[in-house]
Amino acid sequence: MLFRDIGGIILMFIMPAILVVLMATLQDTTLNVVKGVDIPLLFVNKDNGALGNAVFKEVENSGLFKISTEVEGKVPTREEMENLISSSKYLLGIYIPEGSTDKIKGNVQRYVVSAFNGIDKPPFKEDVTLSILVDPTAKGYFFTVLMGTLREKAQKVQFEFIMKEITKEVNEISPVVVSPTNFSGEQFIIDAKFARKGKSEIAPNSVQHNVPAWSLFAIFFIVISLSGSIIKEREAGSFTRLLTMPCSYAEYLLSKSVTYLMVALLQFALMLIIGVYLLPLFGLPSLELGHSYFALFFMGFSAAVSAIGYGVAIGNIARTHQQSSVFGAVSVVLLAAIGGVWIPVFLMSPEMQIISKLSPLNWGMSGFYSLFLRDEGIMSILPESGAMLLFGAGCFFLALLYNRKYRMNK
Repeated sequence: MLFRDIGGIILMFIMPAILVVLMATLQDTTLNVVKGVDIPLLFVNKDNGALGNAVFKEVENSGLFKISTEVEGKVPTREEMENLISSSKYLLGIYIPEGSTDKIKGNVQRYVVSAFNGIDKPPFKEDVTLSILVDPTAKGYFFTVLMGTLREKAQKVQFEFIMKEITKEVNEISPVVVSPTNFSGEQFIIDAKFARKGKSEIAPNSVQHNVPAWSLFAIFFIVISLSGSIIKEREAGSFTRLLTMPCSYAEYLLSKSVTYLMVALLQFALMLIIGVYLLPLFGLPSLELGHSYFALFFMGFSAAVSAIGYGVAIGNIARTHQQSSVFGAVSVVLLAAIGGVWIPVFLMSPEMQIISKLSPLNWGMSGFYSLFLRDEGIMSILPESGAMLLFGAGCFFLALLYNRKYRMNK
């Protein structure tokens, strides 16, 4: 039976080969992110002084970022920048407030004057806050690594800038060199956090990232059971007996789809329950569902329709149970890999980022992130949910057309 199933043999060898090549490419891109991928960064320098220019130069010289300083021809405000980043228009934002250079120069000047006058009491110091905002959909480990890199760059800029200013102030007062031992090098505060839209109180964490991603992955794995069920009924002859009933083939597929839709929604609900109640028992944060339960249900419904339509198409195109199970399983893994379930899309090469837009799991990830990480409502997920519903409907009608053509040829 195996040797007679040429299609199944091809799928068993070709599909794993594609998976190996794809994952090797994605992993290579991830490991060489510094060499090949520019992280989109919005840099807003309201200071326009020596400090802001020094920070910009250091970030630019790192070679990690694709830097934008304006949006549609104008410099955004602090609030506008946070909204842009929370909406994933940019992955990262750096904001330097007005007067930063002047404040640090004033701090240095007061320090030098105090030192020459023999005042032991530390002089008044104005804090300068450099804001770093990160897209809430960015993975936690990326946030940690990125913040470490930026803090290192910031400390280098601080030290060089402050030493330069101290030398300048001292030379204006006296040729005697003043030791900077008692002078604090920390002159501006780095306020690093995830960007938030509106009054959202959801804190991005591993649970908020992983529960929606793997729930979507699990929903799509229903294609194996659904396609296998269609083929088993066809091979066992029960499908022929079903056709003696007064119903069309479309009604037959719809009835089966409705059943599996209920199963998928129950599966989704179970994953949410696990995120809310079970994961905290392992010391993880509880899953926050956001403020719009209807949007959450609609996104889950759209994902289920998309997966079921895909499963129906596979069940009608595949001729054997081996073909459907192998193709269904491996293709879902491929779609998940392309769609960003395992590797963030922004770490992929530009070519892979374009390909990722073709994966329905990418649409689902984008929609779920809007709910679980940005705490948005129904309007924000309409493009993604609409695309998934159209994908499911398209696969369903493809199955009807293919079945009709197959029966006519037979």
